[in-house]
Amino acid sequence: MTIFHFNPIRTGFLSLAICGFATSTALADTDQYIPVPSGQSLSFIEFLSENDGKVVRFRFLTPEIGETYAYMDVAPDFQAVCDEQVMPVLDANALVPTQIVLSMSAADIPFGEDNPDVLQFFEIFRPENGTCIWEEF
Repeated sequence: MTIFHFNPIRTGFLSLAICGFATSTALADTDQYIPVPSGQSLSFIEFLSENDGKVVRFRFLTPEIGETYAYMDVAPDFQAVCDEQVMPVLDANALVPTQIVLSMSAADIPFGEDNPDVLQFFEIFRPENGTCIWEEF
């Protein structure tokens, strides 16, 4: 698994060094939260690539989930983030995964760590014709 950790708040931009490329992406404006339909505060945590790039993960921090926002409030955010933020990153880096996993976490915990005190939401998509198609678990 390839893991790229970024602190977009400190760096002021997000560059993904994938397959030898370093490319500024659509997630680059980090002085503000990523705009989403729900209006929640959403910021980028990290990108991970697994299985030789067949599975890519984009992790996001969403501190208001569980308090102000329930899953049904933020469900449309997953599609918007995938189509408007993730797809341009994949295209810019010539990545063609078979699966895109997006996660929203109320706190920045290490990948794979299970913390019952931290709410996390996950959705899976597949890229098709420049858009994200939701894959039901």
